[in-house]
Amino acid sequence: MSNYFNRELSWMEFNYRVLNEAKTESVPLLERLLFLGITSSNFDEFFMVRVATTIRAMKENLKPTVAQVSYFDVLKSINEKAHEMCQEQYKILNKDILPALKKEGVEFVKEFDEAELQYLNQVYEREIFSVLTPLRVDVNKSIHNFVNLQMYLAVTLDKKSTPEIEREFAVIPMPSSLKRLWELPSNQSGQRKFVFLEDLVRLFAERLFPGYQVVESSCFRLTKDADLAVDEDDDTNLLSAMEELIVQRGQSFPVRLEVETQSEDIRERLKTLFQINSAGVYIVDGPVNLKGLMEVCFLSGYDHLHYGAQKPKFPRDLKRGENIFEALSKRDLLMHHPYESFDPVLDLINQAVDDPDVLSIKMTLYRTSGSKSPVADALLRAARNGKQVTALVELKARFDEQQNIRWATQLEKVGATVIYGLAQLKVHCKFLMITRREEAGVCRYVHLGTGNYNEKTATLYTDMGLMTSRDEITYEAALFFNSITGYSDLPQMDYIYMAPTTMKPKFLQLINRETMISENGGKGRIRAQFNSLSDPDMIEALYKASQGGVKIDLNIRGICMLKPGIEGLSDNITVTSVIGRYLEHSRIYWFSNGGKEEMYLASADWMTRNLNRRVELMFPVFEKHHKERVKHILDTMLNDNRKSHVLQPDGTYTKRNRGKSSAQETFYKEAVEASKEDISEGLKVRRKPE
Repeated sequence: MSNYFNRELSWMEFNYRVLNEAKTESVPLLERLLFLGITSSNFDEFFMVRVATTIRAMKENLKPTVAQVSYFDVLKSINEKAHEMCQEQYKILNKDILPALKKEGVEFVKEFDEAELQYLNQVYEREIFSVLTPLRVDVNKSIHNFVNLQMYLAVTLDKKSTPEIEREFAVIPMPSSLKRLWELPSNQSGQRKFVFLEDLVRLFAERLFPGYQVVESSCFRLTKDADLAVDEDDDTNLLSAMEELIVQRGQSFPVRLEVETQSEDIRERLKTLFQINSAGVYIVDGPVNLKGLMEVCFLSGYDHLHYGAQKPKFPRDLKRGENIFEALSKRDLLMHHPYESFDPVLDLINQAVDDPDVLSIKMTLYRTSGSKSPVADALLRAARNGKQVTALVELKARFDEQQNIRWATQLEKVGATVIYGLAQLKVHCKFLMITRREEAGVCRYVHLGTGNYNEKTATLYTDMGLMTSRDEITYEAALFFNSITGYSDLPQMDYIYMAPTTMKPKFLQLINRETMISENGGKGRIRAQFNSLSDPDMIEALYKASQGGVKIDLNIRGICMLKPGIEGLSDNITVTSVIGRYLEHSRIYWFSNGGKEEMYLASADWMTRNLNRRVELMFPVFEKHHKERVKHILDTMLNDNRKSHVLQPDGTYTKRNRGKSSAQETFYKEAVEASKEDISEGLKVRRKPE
């Protein structure tokens, strides 16, 4: 038997934990609906990437991974579990959430009175009919014409004049330019009624096929392989290659077909058309694509069906109105998002844009907030203001390629220096450096973080960020950036560790040191929080540490291939996972070191892709009060007994739900209290080393 869980099946367990929030009655109703949509969104990416990769590996007859499960068996298990989850999703929707929403005055309808039909007819003729394009389908139809994840309404048709002729088959793409939900006029009961776009089109579908009668109809959606890569050995034009890759995604093979229950005839036609077997067909008892329901979650007037408002608080390490450069010249700034605001990061960039003493801004961009990103916009303004702007824009950030291409192109047009990532590596680290002319000379200011430069996800994900002017960090940060933009031997760095070169060896050295401490009679201890654990070398080092007596506590939100609690292998390892209001995204690593604690934050998880195939950064926490704070965050996460799930030796998770300690609620309460205090009390001013 293998000492590893399978990666894909471990991910399935993660999505089960997310789905559990959707059926937890103590979670507010519209938040439950959001969790339902999140599980659907998670599955979309999982099928596009991981399932597609598994199918490809099975076709190529590749050897199993360290979990020693054949790709055929993995795919079989994925489909079995995914079908179970799909049924559970719609059971929660139909039996719990929709009836509860109806009681709250929100209803999705398919039957209409005369006045409602008249209104929908007007909407259809005025806003929908001209946008629709019906497409006839025959056996020679190329499946490449079907857009990945787009909604379609499939119909079978009989010619009215000669119904005995063979039945025709057609599809109607649901335009992405049209909203998914259409609200009916309010009535005296105050009930708000909504109609799905596909149901509205279905209602008047015959108008698209004059002379034909619609016999049956079913809504469906196709998921295609999106795990494609460019030839990075041919670096003649990476930008053009990435643009071509985006086009290729639309022409890849299908991995999943979601279809309504209405018509067996249509299901069989679609299976034949897409050459997909029954295991890849997901029959849904309700609307295809539950993400579409998430629109309802943002209706006004239903605050009581959401979590209570939690506005990010002013960071405890800053004084209100304080010049951020002056603050950083005196002390480091540690931020815990979303409990503390991401605004100081934006303020630092914007202040640098307009400050005449700022000479340069250097930054990595992986995922921004889209076409109106204030971070990318600030870089554009900085370049226009004559600052030396250098942006490393990762074009290979999956599903953000198109947006990153746009930003890279715009930055180049205004004179910024743009680096399009690195061959064979994704630049995933979160790095910002500003140089500023001051009386003492040119000073460096650096921000390093565990999460993206995205002000939207900074209110939804938990992350940590460090701002500093500390010479030990800023000098090595400058070495790092120059090494990835130019030509350089690996720079010697004593504080910052970089993947794929020094980070993994450092982690292994830290783990092995705890093992030696325990084997020599001391008390080895490792505590960490991160997103996923799949790297075999890291897992083997942890097994060896456990066997040596090291006590290991890991809070891992998602994938975990390590088997905890196995006698003689991992007795001393516990793994928990917190799933709550915010997506846990921080990466924190703590090692006891015989009482001389070492603590690091990082952009990387303990996954092979992070440690071997990405550019990542790990950096230390220096200030004593910051170390105490980060340790407290770890303790609180590991002691959560309301939203925490414990990984069992068989790969399942057991929820701790009998206590009152919610880590996320605790952190927000602490942020509220800290924001009331004057940070000048209790903070030691740090001087720069002379």
